[in-house]
Amino acid sequence: MKVAALSTLLAAGALCACVPARAAEPTQASTAHHDTEFLKTANQGSVDEVDLAQFVLKKTTDPNVKAFAQRMIDDHTKLLDDMKPFDAQAGVTVPDHVDLETKAEEAKLELLSGKSFDKSYIKFMVEDHHKDLEEFRKEEASTGYPAFKAAVAKGESVIKEHLEMIDQIAKKNGIAPAPVSGS
Repeated sequence: MKVAALSTLLAAGALCACVPARAAEPTQASTAHHDTEFLKTANQGSVDEVDLAQFVLKKTTDPNVKAFAQRMIDDHTKLLDDMKPFDAQAGVTVPDHVDLETKAEEAKLELLSGKSFDKSYIKFMVEDHHKDLEEFRKEEASTGYPAFKAAVAKGESVIKEHLEMIDQIAKKNGIAPAPVSGS
């Protein structure tokens, strides 16, 4: 899931009303912008994860990859639903298309089959989820909006589960997991 989609969650106006200004903290406007951008990124990421997983389900024969792809569809659809209240506050619209990186990955995967298809998808998911987890951690640490912080923490927990799942699948397929920073 691209974290840029989550960045869109909160619009500046939504946070300005909720986050009191404090000394030595970012301004309300910068905090609100950061949260909004995170919401946008996270939403895009969830849309991308669902689309790519639907594509993978049609092509893979590996039961572990199938289970992971179905989990991506289920969990990222739920993450999008969980973010709807923040989307509304922020005036953010969930994208109705995948981003260029996901289109490129699908095009690359389209040319592959069998184990090479599965390994390519697994590698992409390992890298993607390590990046996503880091972005969720940064957002949770930086937002000053308590309700949003709780939603981000919940999303972070889901991303961590995905990462653990895909790292296990990678290991079973002889793929070294990416190092985890800040764990």
